[in-house]
Amino acid sequence: MRKTLYFIRHAQSYPSRRIPDAQWPLSERGLAQAAQLPELLIPLGIEQLFSSPYLRCIQTIGPFAKTVNLDIEQRKGLHERLISKMLIEDFTSVWHQSWVDFDFALPGCESNRQAQSQFLAAVREIVRESTAETVGICAHGAVMGLLLHTITDGSGRELTDALTNPDVIRIDIDNDVWNGNRQFQIPGLIEILSHHQETPIDLD
Repeated sequence: MRKTLYFIRHAQSYPSRRIPDAQWPLSERGLAQAAQLPELLIPLGIEQLFSSPYLRCIQTIGPFAKTVNLDIEQRKGLHERLISKMLIEDFTSVWHQSWVDFDFALPGCESNRQAQSQFLAAVREIVRESTAETVGICAHGAVMGLLLHTITDGSGRELTDALTNPDVIRIDIDNDVWNGNRQFQIPGLIEILSHHQETPIDLD
C-alpha cells in the first residue's frame, strides 16, 4: 500500500482569552493566507480531505475544499494538544518542559505523550479507512511536530518551532514505512507564510 499524506498547518490564528482554544478564528492575515492556499495546493493532487474540527483549521482549508469540490471530513483526534486551559505568560517555559519530559502536563491538560498518541491513532485510522492515494490533513503545529518526532530521527522542539502558518509537510507511506522530508516545499508558500512570533494575541 502506498499513500502520500500532506499535513497542512492552519494559517495565522487570532488567539484570545475570551473564547475557547477550539474557537479561535483566523486573523485578518490568516484569512488572506487561506484565500491564497488553493492555487498552491491544487498541484498536489489531493483526493480526500480531513481536518481538525477547530475553527482555525476549517477556515484554513475551506477555500481549497470549495475550489476543488471536496468535502472536509472532521476528525476529533486531529485536534491540537491542550497545553494550557488559558493563555499564560510563561507559555515558553511550559512548552520547553514538555519536550524535556514527554509526560509533563499542567493540571487537567495533555502531555506530549498523550497528544502524540491520540494524533497518531487518528492519522492511522485515516490511512486504514481512506481509499485515496493522496490525502490532505489540516491540523496544528504541536501535534504535527509530535508526528514528525515519531518518524524523523533527531526531530523535536526546534523542528516544531520552525513550522510556519500555514505550512505543509509531506509524508510518504510504503508498506507501512513512513518517510517524512522537511526539505519538501510548495512553490509560493514562502511568499504568504508567517511565523508564530507574528501571531496577534487578544489578551483583554
